[in-house]
Amino acid sequence: MAHISDEELERYCLGTITEEFELAPMEEHILACPDCAVRAERTQAYVDAVRAAASKGGHDLSHE
Repeated sequence: MAHISDEELERYCLGTITEEFELAPMEEHILACPDCAVRAERTQAYVDAVRAAASKGGHDLSHE
């Protein structure tokens, strides 16, 4: 598998990838590729920060 795109990492961190055929190779790649692992951690931190900011502002992003 080639490196994971930014868009795919965002989908992964948002939890919108649910199909095993798509999820399994991505998770395997993240475990095996230090570059993608770091990018996944940074993307998850960004997603978490946006969710935290939205929840403090009274916005509910759980349905999006």
